[in-house]
Amino acid sequence: MRSTQIIMTHNLASSNRLSSNKKLHPLIWAVLISTILSCFGGQLFDKSISGYGWIVPLLFAFVSLLRGPKGFKFPLMLWLPWIFVIIVYQIFADAVNSFQRSIMLLTPLVVGLAVSRVRVDDQSLKTFLSACRIVALSLLLIVLYKTNLLLTGTLPFRTGLAPEVITSAMLCVIFASSYVAGNGRDFGWWIALAVIPVIAVTRMGMVGIAVSLPFTLAPMKFNKRAIFTGLLIMLGLSIFFTERVQQKMFYSGGGNIRDVKWDNPDFATSGRQFIWDRMKIGIAESPIFGNGANSSEAMVSSITDGLTHPHNDWLRLAYDYGYFGAIIFALSVIAQTTHAFRKARSSFTNARMLLYAGASSMIIFMLFMLTDNIILYASFFGNFQFTVLGLGYGAYQQSSGSDKPTSHSRKRRIRW
Repeated sequence: MRSTQIIMTHNLASSNRLSSNKKLHPLIWAVLISTILSCFGGQLFDKSISGYGWIVPLLFAFVSLLRGPKGFKFPLMLWLPWIFVIIVYQIFADAVNSFQRSIMLLTPLVVGLAVSRVRVDDQSLKTFLSACRIVALSLLLIVLYKTNLLLTGTLPFRTGLAPEVITSAMLCVIFASSYVAGNGRDFGWWIALAVIPVIAVTRMGMVGIAVSLPFTLAPMKFNKRAIFTGLLIMLGLSIFFTERVQQKMFYSGGGNIRDVKWDNPDFATSGRQFIWDRMKIGIAESPIFGNGANSSEAMVSSITDGLTHPHNDWLRLAYDYGYFGAIIFALSVIAQTTHAFRKARSSFTNARMLLYAGASSMIIFMLFMLTDNIILYASFFGNFQFTVLGLGYGAYQQSSGSDKPTSHSRKRRIRW
């Protein structure tokens, strides 16, 4: 009874200190709207909409930065070594589009930094979750529209839905963390979005979204994790043996789990293995410091018909920045994951859910890096990912201080 009164007193004090603002900052809306528009695709003024999808949030973030150097909660120090690598390599770069690629690599960090200074409270964070559900619904409608699924009633064997799959993966990370936090309806949103990679027949998308729930870093009970893992494995096996997936997985149109290996000539890599083998030769020629910023783009273009990306960001980093740059990047990701996770564990507000989601997103991020170009997908993943982290850090910092409840009540409150 005593601890309950303390918590109620703390909540009342917090509501007096923080305005119950249901509105979201324009920067956050810029990220959410540009993300969904980028997924819809198309052209605007003879330029790809996905291009505006990362430029517009960057401009909004710069406006926030012009307000001065104070008020930022995002731990930019964790990323300074990686930022230093990008800047130095760009100074000496001579590859085509290297400047644009360097800016795209830095854009999510700038967005996360700017979002972290936005003043938020529990109500505005709930508004953010509601906005995420609107984005999820929009994404589902876009998928149905692009595949004509409602008109034909049949699932396509080939799609171009990589942006939609990657965006749905980030949303699934958020909804998984929200579900663990006690928002049961977000489990339904997770299920709905988990269908998208199945419709799109994207293999890493299926894996990434599947692990986002049982392997979330949010504090889920072991028994529940085991149940979800078992159910997803059984569901995954049943999907694996469908005709659509079999044709996507094997050139012959059929195989089993033992046949899923890179040295199997029948395993369909969609040309990735050919590109990766050539990239490994280039990496071996300059293994420590790489071949220069965005040098991989010219190499990939020279051996393919119109492709510019290697569909493996780990190899891209090693080719462009060498093992030196790739290791710096990996350490930055690990440091960010660890930092957000530790902050989440010590939080007692909605910042906890957002920080767990941000930390968990790094796991999905690293998985997609194995087979895609997600480090340059600021429009679909990066800006969204660091918006969640920025909001989490901002909410955490604003909830810290003299208005914390006692240690006893704090333990009671963070028990999800």
